[in-house]
Amino acid sequence: MKTFTKKEEQVLLAIYHLKDEAYLIPIREMIKKFTGKYYSVGTIYAPLNRLHSYGYLKTCVEKPDSSFGGKPIKYYRLTRDGLAALKALKRQNELMWKDFKVPAFSDKNSS
Repeated sequence: MKTFTKKEEQVLLAIYHLKDEAYLIPIREMIKKFTGKYYSVGTIYAPLNRLHSYGYLKTCVEKPDSSFGGKPIKYYRLTRDGLAALKALKRQNELMWKDFKVPAFSDKNSS
């Protein structure tokens, strides 16, 4: 399985959750909602472009709409490979976190 950056993983998950409403601004807002991190537009474009080039996303450009200032909107959707990658990421994370228990904190152990 391909190794994803955290941002790529977050972008894939945001698109999954947004379904047919996944375009740049809602993707950025969804990531902020789940992580508390607010990324710039450029910071979101880079992983979107990479994921598209890997074949995990497909795009669809809608005709200009007056509600968006007359600019066309590029929507993103997961491909079958993108959904398979998310499933594999989920399995991998579950395996890595399996049996994790928060150890009792002690000041003696801190540096």
